[in-house]
Amino acid sequence: MAFKQLWNRNIAIASVTAAVLLSTVAAGGTVNGASANAPVPLQFQIGSNKAVDYRGEHTLAAAPYVVNGITMVPVRALADGLQATLVWDAKTKGIQLSRDGLTVHLTQNSDAVTGTYIKNVKLPAKTAVVKGNTFVPAKVVAQLLGAQTKWDAKQKKIVIQASDAGLLLNYSFDQSEEGWSGAFADLPVDYDPSIYNLSYARELLPTANNKTNYGLKLSGMNRSDDLFMYVTKKIDGLEPNTEYQASLSFKLYTDQSGGMMGVGGAPGEAVSIKAGFVNKEPKAIESTDEGHAHYRMNLDKGNQSTEGKDMKIVGNMVQPDDTLTGFQPVAMEHAATLKTNEKGELYVIVGSDSGYEGLTTLYLDDLKVKLLPQG
Repeated sequence: MAFKQLWNRNIAIASVTAAVLLSTVAAGGTVNGASANAPVPLQFQIGSNKAVDYRGEHTLAAAPYVVNGITMVPVRALADGLQATLVWDAKTKGIQLSRDGLTVHLTQNSDAVTGTYIKNVKLPAKTAVVKGNTFVPAKVVAQLLGAQTKWDAKQKKIVIQASDAGLLLNYSFDQSEEGWSGAFADLPVDYDPSIYNLSYARELLPTANNKTNYGLKLSGMNRSDDLFMYVTKKIDGLEPNTEYQASLSFKLYTDQSGGMMGVGGAPGEAVSIKAGFVNKEPKAIESTDEGHAHYRMNLDKGNQSTEGKDMKIVGNMVQPDDTLTGFQPVAMEHAATLKTNEKGELYVIVGSDSGYEGLTTLYLDDLKVKLLPQG
């Protein structure tokens, strides 16, 4: 798969430009934003050993250059200009960059890269050592650290902007459902409610001595060899027909131990947790494709342990510590790139896709959504 496709699928950025007005974001959730005044952009010019950042102009030990159309800049100057932390591992020749909760791992003379929200991606050019300084592909590494880049072909200059303005939608559910709703799919239209035990509600999280912390509860008995339970939320007030980089993080509370046996599969491993962003409202609709009417999703979520175009697997129902009993939180995250619809809307969806033919109960809390318009 091409680098750009892998990039679009896996990358997520933790900041949003000031162009998204806080007043236009859909009601529900807490909006956290910083000052609308962006810091001085970091600027490199090809062939010049002068660079500019928030501290002013300074001298580089070696000048930026272009290789196969890729602008290479010194990683130390890039990190300093973005006020990122750089850690050097002399033994492995590894470089770790960290900024605003995002982390990037690079290696000298390698195109390998790992970090927050990304996997199975390679750099478009290998890192290189010039006059004792490590050079990295400017655009890719900057974007992985939450910055936007702009190329000035006339001046052969790359401008990297790390905006202080941010948009973060937090959903804690301690006061209400905050615009989220829950539903079920992959079951017969004429299902017997008395044996499926379907339940969606906002409830206190079932943890010790908890009297204030609420979450969204989904529960259901898989009687049809398959059951999909999900919650979804519309976010509007965005730019219409505009591509956004989107990221999601949340806590899933589960009481299922790993390595257990169950009909159809294990109650922990056989229940896949999936997440996605789409630009149409997720719905369970009637389908007769199998000869008998079932509720099926109007998006591609895959089935059980397989992913779909619109939803990816982010974990399962196995609790982190099987020496303890009761519900435990598991941190999960997802990232995608998608285009809003003509109304400036997109939808978030999180759900469980079960192959375990038994009762599954889960709680969702601390959902955070971050968005970054592209272009």
